[in-house]
Amino acid sequence: MSVFNMGNIQTLVEGAGIRECLFVVSCLLFLVYAYRAVRFLPRAGGERAVDDREEDEGVSVIITAHNRAGRLRENLIGFLMQDYNKEKYEVIVVDDCSEDDTTDMLARLQEEYPWLRHTRVYPNTKFRFTKKLAMNIGILSARHDALLFSEADCYPSSTAWARTMRSCFDSETAVVTGFSNFREGREAFSWRRYFRFARFLEMLRLTGEGMYLMGDGCNMGCRKSRYMRNKGFAGDTQAYLGHDHGMTRALARHGKVRACTCPESFMLVDEERERVVDDVSRYFADKARWPARARLRASASGWARTAVYLTALALALTGWPRVAMGLAGAAYALDATATAILARRFKQGGLLPAMLLARLAGFAYRWYWQGYSFFNPRKWR
Repeated sequence: MSVFNMGNIQTLVEGAGIRECLFVVSCLLFLVYAYRAVRFLPRAGGERAVDDREEDEGVSVIITAHNRAGRLRENLIGFLMQDYNKEKYEVIVVDDCSEDDTTDMLARLQEEYPWLRHTRVYPNTKFRFTKKLAMNIGILSARHDALLFSEADCYPSSTAWARTMRSCFDSETAVVTGFSNFREGREAFSWRRYFRFARFLEMLRLTGEGMYLMGDGCNMGCRKSRYMRNKGFAGDTQAYLGHDHGMTRALARHGKVRACTCPESFMLVDEERERVVDDVSRYFADKARWPARARLRASASGWARTAVYLTALALALTGWPRVAMGLAGAAYALDATATAILARRFKQGGLLPAMLLARLAGFAYRWYWQGYSFFNPRKWR
């Protein structure tokens, strides 16, 4: 007779104490977290270019700007000098009620680069002009079906950016999302760069699982035909939220969403305090609009990791400190290894210190910004 019968299992379970049960639970949680982390690594390459053929369709790049003449002077040249057939390429800048010399600067620049087009939105006290309205004006004036979006404080990392992003479109694609992050500086610790990188990885994970919830206004594209089929922003033009995440969710009903991760498609972003605050606050405010099921799935890895640390703490308090340190150390090492692999894959150096601190105190960071977004709802109405 086999020794592994129900009676022996029942005896084993009844003889187990609190520590043993905590240890089993902690190990199971660690396996769940490790499985999700390791399973994601091979898929972190995202959607690369569909083919390497020379561009065979036109591309319209749309940039909106409000009082950003200085940034446009520095960064617009990166979009104008793209290695693309200029007969099938245009850059449209929508001057969104600027009060500086944006219009004059664009007019002078257009004389040198005929494929630059620009228009101006004039202020009107009867309406609130949001980025969605400015984007809508740019989209309606675009000559081509493949649209790419960015912002005045962004600079393409390669002259092949437009060609690479365009190559991720196919007949079934509605939205293409790309990677963007602040320029790497000399600082040893940058939580701002780590946050944007972590947010991109979250978008990549969700997109790979078929949950099209996130976009990035600094680096994304869509089909004009799909946008028009959705009737633009469908009556939500007065809300400050939704020009990127909301657009992705809406257009996903009309086609696929692809994440382009070719290094040539990366976007560099100028770091400014106002942008950092708005990025973080807008992210948490928009996340509150996700379906509950999507929020749970998006947070599954984080909750599993937190549960591992909590059960490890409980083991330490019940008299197994070495076991607890081993489990917590294994989870920490897994985090560090996965982050190092992904950071190297996306050419993001210097993020490991920020990741290590985020794993220790990230919950306080999330609580603060969730509270900030909750108690400042008028900011994103």
